[in-house]
Amino acid sequence: MDEKYEIGAELKTVWLGRRAEYFSIVSSTADLCYELAEKGAPSGTVVIAERQTEGKGRNGSRWQESVNALHFAVLLRTDCPAKKALSLAPVTLVGLSRGLLYYPGLAFSIDWPNDLFADERKFGAILTEMNVENDFAHDAVISVNLNISSAGLPGDLQAFSCGMEDVLGCAVDKKELLCRLLLGLESAYDQFLNGQTAQLFEEWRDRARCVGKTVTIATSDGQLQGEVIGLSDDGFLLLDLGRGKAAKIISGKILS
Repeated sequence: MDEKYEIGAELKTVWLGRRAEYFSIVSSTADLCYELAEKGAPSGTVVIAERQTEGKGRNGSRWQESVNALHFAVLLRTDCPAKKALSLAPVTLVGLSRGLLYYPGLAFSIDWPNDLFADERKFGAILTEMNVENDFAHDAVISVNLNISSAGLPGDLQAFSCGMEDVLGCAVDKKELLCRLLLGLESAYDQFLNGQTAQLFEEWRDRARCVGKTVTIATSDGQLQGEVIGLSDDGFLLLDLGRGKAAKIISGKILS
């Protein structure tokens, strides 16, 4: 265990991160978080690492990290219908946004369904995984990956990815950053767990780079093209298809 990110003395949350495990390098923060969940870890447990050897991306891909990054995974005992838990992705992005407001020079934005952008380049992403039984999500593990700098990123990603320090032009204290992110996440998760999602979805809309744009989205049922309106009442992407038609997108990928 690495003591570098011990945050107990600086953390201002009530329940999120009050149990935390710290590591210099792990295979996957999400996998370790699941192991702790199986051993009875409480909601709000966090696994933190500076490096991952098998970091997870969407659809089975791997997260391509820089040499200066922050990775953590959060355990939530959701105990709610799986359909409701699907909105944890936008809720998490809003929570992270609240923490990132302490860095005004970052001028970040959200990209559907799970990315964070600054200077038109991606610097962070999340992944939500759930333990679902009979359409009921008993718990969820949300992993967060942030590049602090772009050093060490593969050459083919340099034009599309960045780190916070690249944009800010100054060093970022990772312990301070983590504390601010966890505080923002706790406020968002409290609202989610209490069913108060309207403000969360409005905040998402205000920060989403795709809102108001005409996009093509690849879904499991094929491609759809339309203007992004925002989020539905249950947290799914709303697409105006024209001629009075609209679609709710549960999952997919924006192609253009």
